[in-house]
Amino acid sequence: MIKNNFKTAWRNLLNNKLFSALNIFGLAVGLGVSFLLALFIIQERAFDAFPNRDRIFRYLAHINYEGNDMLLASVPNAVGPTVKDNIPEVELSARALLNDFGDNANISVGNDAFIESRLYWADPEIVEIFDLHFIHGDRKTALNAPNAVLLSASKAKQYFGDKNPVGMAIELNRNTTLNVTGVYADLPTTSTFDAELIGAYSTTGFARRNTWDNASFETWIMLRDADDRQKVETYLPKMIEEHVEADRRYFSLALQPLEAVHLNSSEIDAYSDRKGDAAQLQQLTYLAIALLLMAAINYMNLATARAQQRGKEVGISKALGANRQGLLGKFYIETALLTWIAVVFGIVFTVLGIPVFNALSGKTLVYATLAHPVFWIGLPVFWLSLTLIAGLYPAIILSAYTPLEALQKGKAARTGSALFRRVLVVVQFSASIILIVGVIIMYLQMDFVSKRKLGYNPENVIVIGLSSAQNKQEFDALKNQIGALGQTQGMVLSQAFPGKGESGRSIHKDDADKQGAWLSSNRIIGDIQQVLQLDVLAGRMIKDRLSGDTTETGTPVVEVVLNKYAVDYLGLTPEEAIGKRVLADLGDHSTIVGVVDNFNYASLHSPVGAYAFTNASESIRYLMVRFSTGDLRETLRQYEAAYKKVLPDAPFDYTFLDSHLKSRYLADQQTAKVLLVFSILAVFIGCLGLFGLAAFTAEKRTKEIGVRKVLGATVPSLVRLLSIDFIKLVVVAFIVACPMAYWGFNKWLDNFAYRIDIQWWMFGIAGLVAIVIALVTVSSQAIKAALANPVESLRDE
Repeated sequence: MIKNNFKTAWRNLLNNKLFSALNIFGLAVGLGVSFLLALFIIQERAFDAFPNRDRIFRYLAHINYEGNDMLLASVPNAVGPTVKDNIPEVELSARALLNDFGDNANISVGNDAFIESRLYWADPEIVEIFDLHFIHGDRKTALNAPNAVLLSASKAKQYFGDKNPVGMAIELNRNTTLNVTGVYADLPTTSTFDAELIGAYSTTGFARRNTWDNASFETWIMLRDADDRQKVETYLPKMIEEHVEADRRYFSLALQPLEAVHLNSSEIDAYSDRKGDAAQLQQLTYLAIALLLMAAINYMNLATARAQQRGKEVGISKALGANRQGLLGKFYIETALLTWIAVVFGIVFTVLGIPVFNALSGKTLVYATLAHPVFWIGLPVFWLSLTLIAGLYPAIILSAYTPLEALQKGKAARTGSALFRRVLVVVQFSASIILIVGVIIMYLQMDFVSKRKLGYNPENVIVIGLSSAQNKQEFDALKNQIGALGQTQGMVLSQAFPGKGESGRSIHKDDADKQGAWLSSNRIIGDIQQVLQLDVLAGRMIKDRLSGDTTETGTPVVEVVLNKYAVDYLGLTPEEAIGKRVLADLGDHSTIVGVVDNFNYASLHSPVGAYAFTNASESIRYLMVRFSTGDLRETLRQYEAAYKKVLPDAPFDYTFLDSHLKSRYLADQQTAKVLLVFSILAVFIGCLGLFGLAAFTAEKRTKEIGVRKVLGATVPSLVRLLSIDFIKLVVVAFIVACPMAYWGFNKWLDNFAYRIDIQWWMFGIAGLVAIVIALVTVSSQAIKAALANPVESLRDE
């Protein structure tokens, strides 16, 4: 019996090629996208799959200034050792500091130079916490000595080819020789800890003393038992009270389980950019379910569009003695065969779509996830569920016809069935309209961000990294070489550039203001106003500090230029602020010499905060250069040549300021691209459903159309007659979709400190697009029905 049903099902698929092709293709597209999303969800939930990951935690620092919360994945370097010394339940503890607080490292190996962004300085126990697999070297002692460094397998091959590099040396920033003591297998791309080189923490100056005032050290611990977490967290506030002065307790500490790190760190400032988003993952889960339901809805609509033809088949079968259970099995076997073919094509689409998904989303979905047991265990369960859902309505409705109903044309259209089909189409187009509205809003917000005035001009500014420059003589030589080029319009040596590398400290209104407000500070040497084209509101810019700029007691005199936000916080006008002493941990003799207008030094996701340019004693890391427009490639070549004259053995490390700023919105742009693609797919799948319903309606009204044509109805009037019902459905979908789209995308816009307002015409465009798409889809069937010979339709009974 089952074998005969399979043969019949296969024959039906071949005999109805258009129906089969539409169903298989629509399902396969929906399944392909859903499988991609499912694989991504599986991979995200399997992130950081290290042994004992349930016992691994990292410290978080919660900072609150003037109601502004900050959550850091880094803490003072004293935290790790102090907790381990006092809490025996802590088995392992390791600090990890990204080189120069996130600045690139310049590595020289012989005559070759490399720019590395993932060099960490870490305690020896980092090896055990993340279970690094050693290819060469002794994992127990590899990080014990100063100047020791571990290389990932890919870096070892890049530097030394196929040789065993243990015992060889590499040069860091032209001033530090590091000895290779081990090679470890590359950490997976699904690891939050993303080190490509790991240097011994004892190499750094921070190893000489533990402090409580510099929260820059990511610190990982492994507990003897996961349940010991509460003991550690209970001790943390006591530790701060014991070791930190009352007026310096600007932070509190907590533990974050490694299992929760990846999906719950989007709002946490951390060194690794491999951050997931639990909310986004939930949205993708809903999207995957929605696309599957839309594909299943199409099957239902296309199947019921053939109800009349299949109704005759049912009537004959029942007249010959077939019972309802047998017909149910027959229809379900046909559905199972069709959905299985769609599943196979869906897997093919998935394999082909992984590179496209990665390019669109900026994610790193790896092919290895295809082998994950959850995917293959879930696949047959998913196929059976899809078969049950997709085949439920057609099988029950068709098998329920009596022989008389099934053999009479027009009886197939029951009121309840018609209503259900229309509800399905409304659901499909509501989802499509929501996505179209989202694409419009996201595009306009990204356009707004790209065109908003930042308060400074980032265009035509190149930022050159100075990690390899060792002293003032080399700084001056670089300035002289680059300043001599005709393209150069202005230069400034700086600790940071907008949005990267600023020091964090607090600014206080007076001695009674213990907490203060968060202040980003940037040491500069040169004319920052000319380079960034800032608007000075009062006073002047900073002069280069000379060795003689001290008080009578030898205390350095520090000049400070604040932005207007900081001056407003102090309760002063720009003019009143000039000459005032500023309390910002910059020294007892720090004086405000100028005030600049507010500028968006971070991204537009964040509001402007307090910012200071100073000539305090901070490290210089960058040379910012404003250049004239022209041949960009030639300008870059000349700057590199000038750089190499001073530092011939160092790599030319640079970035363009405007490109750096644009990269801060990359995630939003990628989300918009993904939404655009999903919108197109959703509209496409929705159109297949409309096509099915249009075919059904045209077939149901064949006799009516024939009568109208005999009575003189024109083709345009008949097309309008058949199309008006579908336009009504799209209008209903529009009414349902608008409030949902407004709520969802208004929440997305709330992530920006500076945002557009949602306007009515955005919904109008989405509705118009939906109506046009629906008309184009339906008109093909409507025109076909209107052009049919009325004689054929009237004699067919």
